[in-house]
Amino acid sequence: MATTTLPLVRAAAAFPLLIWLRDQGRPLDLLLQDAGLPAGFVGDPDQPLPLQAAIEFLRAVAHAEGPDIGCRVVAHAGVDQIGLIGQLVRASRTPREAFQLVTRAFFHHGSHEVLTFTPHPGGATVRHVFRVPLDDEALFITQQFTAALIASVVTRDGLGGPVVERVEFTPHPAFGLALLEPHFGCPVSPTLTGAAAVTLSDAMLDRPYAQPRIPLDQQVTEGCAVIRGDGTLAGSIRTVLPLLLARGGEPTLAEVARFAYMSTRTLQRRLTAEGASLSRLIEQERAARAVALLTASTSPVQEVAAEMGYGSGASFTRAVRRWTSAPPTHLRKGRSGDG
Repeated sequence: MATTTLPLVRAAAAFPLLIWLRDQGRPLDLLLQDAGLPAGFVGDPDQPLPLQAAIEFLRAVAHAEGPDIGCRVVAHAGVDQIGLIGQLVRASRTPREAFQLVTRAFFHHGSHEVLTFTPHPGGATVRHVFRVPLDDEALFITQQFTAALIASVVTRDGLGGPVVERVEFTPHPAFGLALLEPHFGCPVSPTLTGAAAVTLSDAMLDRPYAQPRIPLDQQVTEGCAVIRGDGTLAGSIRTVLPLLLARGGEPTLAEVARFAYMSTRTLQRRLTAEGASLSRLIEQERAARAVALLTASTSPVQEVAAEMGYGSGASFTRAVRRWTSAPPTHLRKGRSGDG
């Protein structure tokens, strides 16, 4: 399962977990930092994240809170919290309609994940698979979370009792699967295909939601806000650089290679083939951010320099001259209050 772009997922995928951690009073910022993520991303559900960082965040929480954390999180804050996916569920009349809408729009949510909805006599099976290499513990944690979210599409009205007929995913290497059967109320079996699978009956799929549907305020069509961007490795890295730079400092080649599920040599070789390099991408992102701040803000240049992480106005001025062939004040011509 070699990757050709950096695998990405929308920040909304982590929102149920973020809500649970906040409501339980856990050290959210510290956990995010340990996963290589800044605290600031939590306000934008559409912000792309490196998929690997999101998975390591979930793994860190599972180590701290227990291997069934995915089920407990989703019981607290379910699928309605997950950005566009939640909007599509709220816009549906039945779980069947919700799954049909979500599977068609899943290209918007993640670049290296596939969600399918397969009807069969008496019901249907929803399957989710990652297109990246994950160890068994990571698969157990992420597939449990995903299976619980799939089940929550049916239970979002507070429906009690068994709603799922069968669940399949990768067993935990130490704990197996038995500890999750009370959460799902049905047999939980090892997957034979590598995919997480949740089987639902027609009765559950066609049960109308009691909550009134909320019409979508946007059209979701093929090619609409596809998370892959321009389809290049450099383009996918460029997508997450604002997030990574927001942590302070710069991402290293080794870190970006880990996010891309590549060796550093492979990452460098593929970027070179695209006529790019990580240092050049970082420089371009810093230049774009500096120009945006200088042209859109009335803050003194010295404050913009500090916000950009420069220790002195002189070093910032030299950088702006290198990027634009002009001093910062030239970009703010006609403004007052600069210093």
